[in-house]
Amino acid sequence: MAGPRLLAILRAAGALAAIVGLPACNKAPAEPDHQAGSEEASTAVAPLLWDAPGAWAKLEVRRTGSERAAYRIDTAGDDTEQAQAHVYFYGTGSKGDPATNFKAWFDEFDGNVGASAARETLAPHGLRIETVEVSGTYKIALTPTPRGRKESPVQMVKKKWRLYGAVVRTPDRGNWFFELVGPDETVQAARSAFRAMLESAR
Repeated sequence: MAGPRLLAILRAAGALAAIVGLPACNKAPAEPDHQAGSEEASTAVAPLLWDAPGAWAKLEVRRTGSERAAYRIDTAGDDTEQAQAHVYFYGTGSKGDPATNFKAWFDEFDGNVGASAARETLAPHGLRIETVEVSGTYKIALTPTPRGRKESPVQMVKKKWRLYGAVVRTPDRGNWFFELVGPDETVQAARSAFRAMLESAR
């Protein structure tokens, strides 16, 4: 259920698929199935509001579907790749279950990172916010996962990556998911800004 990743990675996906003779994936790995989730995602609710850091570059997102915002974060430290932040809303039904979405994020890393995930609960503006943070080797699928297999046969592997994510629970607007993911140093440098964005949710 994770959203689009770095545009350069997606372009690489098409090139790699052509080389190995596999059809290129026309959407980001693990992108939500908009058709299957259309009923829940279209639930009419007032949107959640938040303040994004001014230094982050806002990216275009699809007008339909679950991703509501995306941002690009410049590199920090010795990192050579940028990080991205995404905001998702899956409607007020079962697709907005925090445990399910957190597991999908954890599954993008090697090993059972969910078991050792750092967790925290915040409560600004009367909203309950639950955060999770993991790091390790991150796997980006470059081709669709065949039926009966758990992983794509063609992956891009990123070592020393970090994910800092959260769910903002609202009493009448469903659950909203915020995800910051990228190289370790860059994510850690952007961590306080991301947390401020979470705490501005209203």
